[in-house]
Order: sequence, then C-alpha cells, then structure tokens
Amino acid sequence: MRPDLLAAAGEALFGPEWRRPVAAALGVDARLVQRWAAGQRDIPDTVAPALLALLGREASALEAQALALRRAAAAIEEAE
Repeated sequence: MRPDLLAAAGEALFGPEWRRPVAAALGVDARLVQRWAAGQRDIPDTVAPALLALLGREASALEAQALALRRAAAAIEEAE
C-alpha cells in the first residue's frame, strides 16, 4: 500500500484529522501511522485489507442512511 492511498482512505473515513482514528481502528500507535503516511516506514500488508473492510462498512452505512433520507423525502412529497 502506498502512503497516498493510506491518506485517501483515512480522510474518506475520518476527515482531515484521520491519523489518530486510523491508528485506533488498526490497533497501532498514532506515531506509526504518521510514519507510514510520511513514507518513513513501509506499510504492512495487513493494513490494506483492514482499511478495505472499514471502507466497506462505512459505505454500507452511508448507503443505508441515503436510502432512509430518500424514503423520508418521498413520504413528505406524498403527504403534500
């Protein structure tokens, strides 16, 4: 995994202050995530699958929320 992909995934999941939450989610020290992001340390092969799982769960949750929003909007439109 490349540092730019780590950063993209981290920002997508947690916003601009993503390093500490990613570290917590992965169960590693935040300084290690900093080093990965800076290209100072190689990112272990276990990180990509873990981030893919987190991204998948978050995407599913957002899709469910979007569906609920569409249903609520449709109900309001129907009622008018």
